[in-house]
Amino acid sequence: MLANGHSAFDTRIFIKEARTLVAAGYTVSIILPHAKPEQRDGVTINPVRVTKGGFAKLVINPWNIFWKALRQPGRSIFCIHDSDILMAGVFLKLFGRTVVYDAHEDTPLQISYQHWLPKFAKKPYAVFYYWLEKLCGKWFDAIIVAEPVIAKYFPPQKTSLVRNFSLAGPFRTYAKALPYKERRDALIYIGTLSAVRGLFQMLDAAKEAEKKVSFDFVLGGQFAPVSLEKDVLTRYRIDFRQWVQFELLVELMYDAKVGIIIPNPIERYKTNYPVKMFEFMAAGLPVIASREGESAAFIEEAKCGLLVDPMDIQAIADAIVWLFTHPDEAEAMGKRGQELVMQTYNWEHESQTLLVVYNRLSGK
Repeated sequence: MLANGHSAFDTRIFIKEARTLVAAGYTVSIILPHAKPEQRDGVTINPVRVTKGGFAKLVINPWNIFWKALRQPGRSIFCIHDSDILMAGVFLKLFGRTVVYDAHEDTPLQISYQHWLPKFAKKPYAVFYYWLEKLCGKWFDAIIVAEPVIAKYFPPQKTSLVRNFSLAGPFRTYAKALPYKERRDALIYIGTLSAVRGLFQMLDAAKEAEKKVSFDFVLGGQFAPVSLEKDVLTRYRIDFRQWVQFELLVELMYDAKVGIIIPNPIERYKTNYPVKMFEFMAAGLPVIASREGESAAFIEEAKCGLLVDPMDIQAIADAIVWLFTHPDEAEAMGKRGQELVMQTYNWEHESQTLLVVYNRLSGK
């Protein structure tokens, strides 16, 4: 597995895919910028030098990753997990290697929302990646997509949908899970902390809701851009956690009563299946979610939360207040969502498709 913009222990790459493949008998390593070689849960972290800056990320890192990948056994299957190292996959194909692209997001659309890109560069950059992904779709041996909308860029006969649903097992077996009514009165959001993901709508709504009901707001993740952190921690009362490992994430969710995920209603998020929503459901939390986009259908299917206009501060605040002041109804919502995840929308089911792809490529 080759990655450039993810942590070595990223939830989809390491916790879900790599460990699934190890359990199925594969030898798995992850090549990416990382401080040192490590081995965890049967997965080898095979690092390249950590470099900083845009040039390093777009040029030096891909070259280092490609060079290390080229020295792996010839029968290896290489899975690209970041669009900015697709050229490493192209060069590997030139050397006759088997290459898979796991497209986590709609890359051309995602580029249009990158805060670090100058406005004039966004369109040509998006066009470049559109055609690069087209090339890779035709040439690579298999394509995996995390959401149905991404499949439109790739040949149907090569493309497999492996949705980024939550793991059910860790939530099912968590030994310290408290009954819902014994949990802390806490609202929780864990993920990227950015304006476009609804950060300030959540913060302002929580502040408004606190006028009527008492609760803690557990906010975890990394700020994007990092300059937001000082402003948020100065202006708002929150229980802030930095990057949260998966094990702690399960613990935090089982110590809360309400989950919230309300990204802005832009095209990128209308087709997105946010994994945190399914993790909230797995922990038995009622979810306050955006009524915009495809993910709202999951909330409606289980009747496991409240759908709101993600830009309406008062509506979000009212939903927070309602769930904290109607504990029986909130608990019932959480149970319905948990049941749906445990039975249907979970990684354990999705992983079977992943194994079909790798078994075909490896001749199993």
